Amino acid sequence: MNSSGQRQFVLIGSFGLTALLVGGLVSGLVVRRVSQERMQDAEFLRGELDRLGRESGQPDAGPPPAEPALVRVSVAQRKTIQPQRPIIGRLVEVRKVTVASEVTGKIIDIPVEEGTPVTAGKTVLAQVDDVWCRWASDRCQAQVAATQAKLDYEKLELDRAQELTGTISKSELQSKQATFDELTATLAVCQAAANEETERVKRSTILAPFDGTVVAKHAELGGHVSPGDPIVDVVSRGQVDARLMIPESAINLIGVGQVLPIRVDPLGEEIEGEIVSLTPYGPTASRTFPVRVRLDDQRGRLKVGMSVTASIAIGPEREALVVSKDAVLVRPDGSTVWVALTEGEPLTAEVHPVPVTITARMPGEYAIEPETDEGRELLVAGTQVVVEGAERLQKEQQVRIITLDGSSADAAKPRGTVQQTLLTTPTKTASGPASRQEG
Repeated sequence: MNSSGQRQFVLIGSFGLTALLVGGLVSGLVVRRVSQERMQDAEFLRGELDRLGRESGQPDAGPPPAEPALVRVSVAQRKTIQPQRPIIGRLVEVRKVTVASEVTGKIIDIPVEEGTPVTAGKTVLAQVDDVWCRWASDRCQAQVAATQAKLDYEKLELDRAQELTGTISKSELQSKQATFDELTATLAVCQAAANEETERVKRSTILAPFDGTVVAKHAELGGHVSPGDPIVDVVSRGQVDARLMIPESAINLIGVGQVLPIRVDPLGEEIEGEIVSLTPYGPTASRTFPVRVRLDDQRGRLKVGMSVTASIAIGPEREALVVSKDAVLVRPDGSTVWVALTEGEPLTAEVHPVPVTITARMPGEYAIEPETDEGRELLVAGTQVVVEGAERLQKEQQVRIITLDGSSADAAKPRGTVQQTLLTTPTKTASGPASRQEG
């Protein structure tokens, strides 16, 4: 091999060795970077640990156990109830009147506005100009005086004619008697006209008919009114009625004189009232009947138009299993009650979901019936039910429980005790076993 071939061989070997070294360096850097990224990947490390554990024959320990959930409980009871239904109504006035004018004339004063409180027989609602009535009254009084004078004269003439019975004819005597009787009647007509005009003068001052409040004005100062023209609307005060539309299924369960609790929604208060009227005629379409419940207006705090809610009985009294309404989780697929069963330790329990049917709703409580045979074994009178913290529970989950008053739940019954109670207190279900399952 000549010198030129040797140089080419050495050059090719140098390039190949350099490429090999550079490739090894780059590969090492890439491997190092990938290794660093995997060491920071939690999922990769967890998978490697699982694989090593399986290869070494050791079982996976899994995540550390979670703390038991804390729930609040109450006790299911079996007691006599009467199903109730909320009825929404509104407050209406006991009395309302449109005060109208009884005379003709121009309004010269109207001292009230909408919202003005008025007192019966004292508060002036409007004053109608009475000048023409006073002049008419004076004219009638003058006619009365003139007629009275003529009557007095004819009375004297009649007395003289009666004394001279033998000297005047019977016809003349009868004429004087007729004149006297005519003037007597005329005097009565004039007196009645005078009284009428005097009464018009009196009624030109329009007074409040009862204690109440002005709620509307139909006339203003300077306007002209005639008899029958409206002046103002007045509603009574002191008492107010709650008007309810009672369905036909419950109308025969209430009666006049019965006391009903009425909740005034804007005030958030409950007031007892007495049923004062029950109209036996109602709208055909709604199948409801109007009922009025009389309430004290609480010194003006209750106002016409406020919405109210009344709880009325919709069925006879019966015995039922009752729980707090907070214990029932109502969802589109059904209602569930979570039962807390202890296994000896009073502060811990195991929870189980029980599908239920709500048979009656009362303020703060629901009457229920378990839907499954297992539920009827678990949920009976005396069973503790979860009323707070049930939204994220799972079947057979261990929980720590406290009662509604915050004391320890030492009254919890184990599963065996509950089943024994079932044997002595059988219940009837309103429906067959449910097909859905709670997880």
